[in-house]
Amino acid sequence: MKKSKYLFVLLLLISISVVLLCGTFFYVKLNNKESDDSELLVMTSCNPVYLATINVVGDAEGVTVQNLSQPTTGCLHDYTLTTEDMKNLSKADVLIVNGGGMEGYLEDVVEAYPNLPIIDTFEAVEEDYPVIIEEEAEEEEEDHSHGTSEEHHHDEGANSHIWMSEEIYAGQVQAIADGLAALDSSNASVYASNADTFVSVMDSQIDNQGLDETLSGANVAVLHEAFAYTAQSLGANIVATMDLDEERQVSAGEVSDFIDAINENNVQVVFAEYDYGHAMGELITEQTDAKVVYLETLVHGEYSGLDYITVLNKNYAVIKNSL
Repeated sequence: MKKSKYLFVLLLLISISVVLLCGTFFYVKLNNKESDDSELLVMTSCNPVYLATINVVGDAEGVTVQNLSQPTTGCLHDYTLTTEDMKNLSKADVLIVNGGGMEGYLEDVVEAYPNLPIIDTFEAVEEDYPVIIEEEAEEEEEDHSHGTSEEHHHDEGANSHIWMSEEIYAGQVQAIADGLAALDSSNASVYASNADTFVSVMDSQIDNQGLDETLSGANVAVLHEAFAYTAQSLGANIVATMDLDEERQVSAGEVSDFIDAINENNVQVVFAEYDYGHAMGELITEQTDAKVVYLETLVHGEYSGLDYITVLNKNYAVIKNSL
């Protein structure tokens, strides 16, 4: 009887050990699987960069792309990171940004996560693509160049809405592919191939509907600096700019000068964003012969897949229909 009792205890201990070993095995396997699923977590700073990145990554093995929260109103310049954003960044392996001063919070990210690699697409394209620099800033840059300092202020006076130019956006796509390849060499060929494919699709599917001929050399005005790149893409000449947002206080004198510039330069069309340009657009319509068109900047809302192409084509169609 006593011998049977010992045998029962021994079998019970063996059973418990087997259960524990199996539990440990499956726990480790599950956690390894979760790690494999998110082997490289790529965070992006805004919709245009997100759209470029998901097209570059495609079905690359072990790579996840997430976008930080987006502002529902206003400009990215003034966006403040949420607690959820900071939590997501703590898990990220790389952050891809537009750059050029667009992400006003970037210094906070660098301070909080000094080891987080950052791919700055503006920095990658500013030398080789037609990035717009305000004339006043160019003069200041030239003055600085006569000094002894070699410091380079790449975003001073730069119009950082570079994604609105499909030519520059193609450069951003390539910069993202190159940056990811440097961090994840196992998928380098996938990134390169996907970037080439996406740029090729952009080339074949973005249709400006002949506006590069219709508006080439024509005078236009803009009520949002993002559309300076739309004008540039079409070869149009900007004679008046008023960058409107929720914090912009416009004086009566500025409004009068803007209206005068439109009338004196025979402006055909004014590019505006509806939220902040509608009131001014109504005034322009009343006091000039110019047509006001409301375009998208890709900053607000949710986008996926080839929406970059869809939005640009929609913008060009709106302009075309106004003429």
